[in-house]
Amino acid sequence: MKKIWKISVILLAGLALAGCSQKPKQKTASSKGSATIKVTKNKKQPTKMGHLSDQDLSPQKTVAVIVAYAGDRYSGSWNKALLDGKQNGIEVDLKNQSDYSYMNEGSGVAYMVSADAGYTLKQVNGENIYYLFSNGKKLGSVTMKQMVDYLNKRDSDSLVNNLAQNAKVNDERSDSSEDSSASAGKKSNLPGDDGLFNVPTEFQGTWYTYIDDKMSIIKISQNKINVDNYVQELHKVKAGFLDKYTYGDMSASYHKATKNWGMAGMGNQSVHGINYMNVRGWMQEAGDGDFYGLHTEKGQSVLVLAQGAGPWVSGVAWKTPQLAQQYKHKKFKDLYYQDDQ
Repeated sequence: MKKIWKISVILLAGLALAGCSQKPKQKTASSKGSATIKVTKNKKQPTKMGHLSDQDLSPQKTVAVIVAYAGDRYSGSWNKALLDGKQNGIEVDLKNQSDYSYMNEGSGVAYMVSADAGYTLKQVNGENIYYLFSNGKKLGSVTMKQMVDYLNKRDSDSLVNNLAQNAKVNDERSDSSEDSSASAGKKSNLPGDDGLFNVPTEFQGTWYTYIDDKMSIIKISQNKINVDNYVQELHKVKAGFLDKYTYGDMSASYHKATKNWGMAGMGNQSVHGINYMNVRGWMQEAGDGDFYGLHTEKGQSVLVLAQGAGPWVSGVAWKTPQLAQQYKHKKFKDLYYQDDQ
């Protein structure tokens, strides 16, 4: 009996093992009614996106988008303009594109964010194309949508809004009525003013030079001189006025009215063969001011820059940025430099 019992146990164990070995496969996830376990990979958190739009932008916000875009993408003067804008606000001057020989694309207006950074725009197939320039060179062209998409990927809403809040747009384009001969020489009622000084035609235009390896742009019109966006309206001073009055004698309102004036005049005789135009601050008591003289170097008409009692040459300005770059370290033997004295 024990023997039979042992055999039965062995048989039952064998059947159990056989049953385990023939266990059906689990159903796939596609089988109906089966429980499925989803395995998901750790996904990278999505980058936060901005909500800027390229539609119906105000002039201030348009400028803010361009400065934020170009300042982030490009180094040099555009990046500096962005950093300055964050601290002091953006100020964009609308100029005549014709004053910038290197800006050969656009619709006639140069938008200068700084002396070295600016842009133009032109409508092509119904869409505005923005042409970006820096230090006399074209960097590239871009649409507003492309700039907005670029900034949205960097979540730049607050940056653009802050820049736009403090942005100023100044229209400094020359108007034919302002520069006409009818208005030239007009006198104000302010003491000492003998009327606008008319700059000789041959001095007028845009000139380029380098100071400490940085390009400087000098723009001269009939009655104004603009050196790296510092503009002076040029006036003649009445004879004997400076013998009777000093700047300190004048009222605060007089100071405010003349803060952007310059005293200008042509020399009575040439110095070292050059006839200079002299520009000083209004009622300037000390110093000799700045001298500008026409000359020829390398077969090109140039504007000689001079200072001091000499006056001694401090630089040479050219008609194009390329010539200014080519000769930025050149000293010419026929000019009298202060270092040579």
